[in-house]
Amino acid sequence: MNSRDPPSKILLLIITYLPQSFPLTNDFLFETFKQYGEVKKILIFERGKTNKAFVEYNEVKQAIQARRNMIGKSLTPQGGKLLIHYSRLKQLDLEVVDHTRGSEYHSDDEETQPQQKSPLQSMTLPNSIPVSPPLIKPQSIEQISNDINQHKGIQKITQESPTKAIMETQLRQLERILDDDYEQEVAKIQLTQLNSNDFAIQELLNQQPSKYLKVSNLDERVTPRMLYNLFNRFGHLEALLLKKNIHQSILQFVNKENAIIAKELLNNVVFFGNELRILFQNAQNIQLQPCNHNEEYYQGSQTKFKIVPLTRVLQFSGITQLLEIQDMVKLVGKIQEIKLDSQTIQITMVDIYEALKVISVFSEYDYKGNKISLTLK
Repeated sequence: MNSRDPPSKILLLIITYLPQSFPLTNDFLFETFKQYGEVKKILIFERGKTNKAFVEYNEVKQAIQARRNMIGKSLTPQGGKLLIHYSRLKQLDLEVVDHTRGSEYHSDDEETQPQQKSPLQSMTLPNSIPVSPPLIKPQSIEQISNDINQHKGIQKITQESPTKAIMETQLRQLERILDDDYEQEVAKIQLTQLNSNDFAIQELLNQQPSKYLKVSNLDERVTPRMLYNLFNRFGHLEALLLKKNIHQSILQFVNKENAIIAKELLNNVVFFGNELRILFQNAQNIQLQPCNHNEEYYQGSQTKFKIVPLTRVLQFSGITQLLEIQDMVKLVGKIQEIKLDSQTIQITMVDIYEALKVISVFSEYDYKGNKISLTLK
């Protein structure tokens, strides 16, 4: 199976992360997929942690609608994510050793009834030679009785098993088809994931240090001023452009050395619950002027701070109402310890991530006409 397979009335379901305790049955899949059209047959194959099943519809357009609506969804709240693709099987014959994995469904005027399918005749497989059934197939009394009662809409199929050798041959052919489908599907998924991340990977590999940084995965609470206060502590930052709709920002430092330091210290750290993703940006592609209402340009004080390693110990000074500062800090981050003297208050946060939040809010903060002096210890 590959991406060029045309639509088919037979769908291949690959069900992942389904709890082993979940009772996956033909009837459960029937109830799930019947809303998109007339389901004719269902065949389940269980392979360890991955379950696989065929669902055959009466018409191709029904299979297309089912795939469009169910692909990527989960069968249960606990798991069972669906990967759905068109099967290469031309005909789905319920050829299994036991009587529990394949079901055939027939529609009548009242309701759709599931019919259990016993071991089959030959299966039509793509690119393979059909295996013929025995020339003589005795019918059970129950089947003859069903033939008499067909006008009542009851059609039970209960043929006796073919010879063991024929059945095993057909099963091996079917397993090869399933294995081929599954392996190619896994390869396709991996390729799709690679393609979706290809740009990011190439961007990472092709990075060249510059004075511009792209910061991604920003929390929606982060403002331009908060972002400026944070990065200016770890490198002399000139200005930035915040793209609020995609939670991303472009930062411009005075030189690439300051950008390198800031990236080294802050890349992959957690800031307001999100792990920052930082990459160098090529200066040729940079435009810091906002283009729409979702973009905001910010140029801060450009105060040069002494660059120090990340720490969770912060010292506040420069104002008289020191006790009020601790109450304000508690609103932003979690405090572990407070030390107070006549001119300063030293606050130890529970971790550096809480400290970064406080730095972004209170760096050069004006409080009652006085500017707070915040130092990292």
